[in-house]
Amino acid sequence: METLRIEWSSSKQQVLEEKLTGFWAKDEWNIVDCPLFKDEKSRRKQSVVFNCVSSSLQSEIKYACWQKLENKEWSVNSFWIQAVRIKNIINWLNTVAPNEVSLVNKSLEHWLLSLRSFLAQHKKLREYTTERLDSNQELTVYFIEDKTIICFRQIYKIIINEYDNREEYDKEVWDIRKLGIEANPSKSEYRLNFENITQPWLLEAVKKFIRYSLSICSFGESGGRLHILRDFSIFIAHYHPSLRPEDIDRPLVLEYINQLAGTGLAPGTRCRHISCLRTFFELCTREGWAAIPDKKFVYADDFPRGTKKLPRYIPEDVLAQLNQHIEELPPHHMRIVLILQECGMRVGELCKMRFDCLRQDVHGDWFLHYYQFKMKKDHTIPISREIVAVIQEQQQFVIEQWGENFPYLFPVPKPYGKGSPVKQNNVAHILNRLGKKNNIRDANGKLWRFYPHQFRHTVGTRMVNNGVPQHIIQRYLGHESPEMTARYAFIHDQTLKEEFAKFRGKVVNVMGRVVEPDNISSNDSPDLEWLKKNILTQALPNGTCALPVVAGSCPHANACLTCTHFRTTKEFLDEHKKQLEQTNHIIETAQTNGWQRQVEMNEKVKENLERIIVTLEE
Repeated sequence: METLRIEWSSSKQQVLEEKLTGFWAKDEWNIVDCPLFKDEKSRRKQSVVFNCVSSSLQSEIKYACWQKLENKEWSVNSFWIQAVRIKNIINWLNTVAPNEVSLVNKSLEHWLLSLRSFLAQHKKLREYTTERLDSNQELTVYFIEDKTIICFRQIYKIIINEYDNREEYDKEVWDIRKLGIEANPSKSEYRLNFENITQPWLLEAVKKFIRYSLSICSFGESGGRLHILRDFSIFIAHYHPSLRPEDIDRPLVLEYINQLAGTGLAPGTRCRHISCLRTFFELCTREGWAAIPDKKFVYADDFPRGTKKLPRYIPEDVLAQLNQHIEELPPHHMRIVLILQECGMRVGELCKMRFDCLRQDVHGDWFLHYYQFKMKKDHTIPISREIVAVIQEQQQFVIEQWGENFPYLFPVPKPYGKGSPVKQNNVAHILNRLGKKNNIRDANGKLWRFYPHQFRHTVGTRMVNNGVPQHIIQRYLGHESPEMTARYAFIHDQTLKEEFAKFRGKVVNVMGRVVEPDNISSNDSPDLEWLKKNILTQALPNGTCALPVVAGSCPHANACLTCTHFRTTKEFLDEHKKQLEQTNHIIETAQTNGWQRQVEMNEKVKENLERIIVTLEE
């Protein structure tokens, strides 16, 4: 293990202690005095006392706690919870290792065994089980380790990493944050672990391959490649323990492919394994990372033939059941689900979406602007005013909890939040608890298992069923392919886009008010107007409807002139005047016949028409 190769030295200890300055150098931390403490509403005195007999162990523990708080892996406002565990750790160390100079002088396994025995002896060991829903929506029992043991493991790993002076790429565990690579804040993953690759030649080559992958692929894709090559290392260790890189040949690859077939992995997963291995071999040969023969080892017919994947959409009856109980979700999770249902974005994109994600164009229509982490690009789509209201409600919630200028739209709420975004896995967990509680089932009577990505498939499927062309769906969802279809769509609609770019006339809503633009850039407007035209396809004889196709059909019949989605311009002025004459005639007839309901309905239409006409004529 890497942790056993790290040696302590007085010089390393001195460097660590020099980093502890100001508040962090104190032996008692009162959290309200902490430079990271920002909750002015809470002035509860929360403190932790560091009283290790060994001054060097004391410095190591303080340094690790500082790093956990600085990196927002521990919450400053709830640090008193960790303080209880740190007190237990210090009491244990004072008992079993009062003269020890560093945690790294013994293995993690040694320390954990000792700590567990100490906690059990003093009746402080808190291990328990809990029930969670598995992939079949069945409750399964899971073991939960003592939180003090978890706390010490985290402290130990921070100190090991601090004393490891090697370059990050030379280590067996990489922290991508130290490589200048942005970690996904909606996940807890930021490490790449090479420890299970036991062949030195393969380890060196895989490190170079993953380093290259990080420069062209996402962290998630690079991690997937590493997982596949770890499996290949296990295969070699089991079946060919003395294999050298120059011994790799076609029979070995065929043996590996046959082993994959017996694992029960889906055809698509096996294809990814074979494709990754082929890429790895080719790059090793081309770049000289390993002495693998310059031969072709993988052929097209090596890839398993799988059945065509159907979209994993959520049936409408299941969605209806979900929406019937959606208000039982925590408010921020309810808003997440509502946005997913209309916009079909990846859940990770939504969890870490920026606070200032709303844009408005010159016609008063709204757009959602966010970053596609997987595709490494910004993306903007038209949205309905209902979703705008949902987002604005969430923005107000964030301001009340975290103040102005907070970066994320969906942080974990206080008191549990540390300023980080909601975790993707938690969204699925909350949804499935709701489904289990309310017995949400499909047409076959099976409990439905929710995955956030199903909403993306549902939006795409709904658009197909509504007759939206494929290239428009591709643009809306931000897909990169099919490339030729997207190219022809651009050429075909170029004239339409230019016309939209020229149009800067007055746009009026149903109340006769001019809809002003917000903060959408003019450089983006032609492309966005083109997308809006193809998504907001519900043209009206006297204007347009701002309800997106992805939100479904309009639930109201002939109610445009009393609907907040209605938009119109001066080109429809004559139509509005004719309709006003007709409306006045209808009101006179209704008054003569005593049809009060018809009078009330049409009086509202008349008022709106008069306001619209006045505004357009100004």
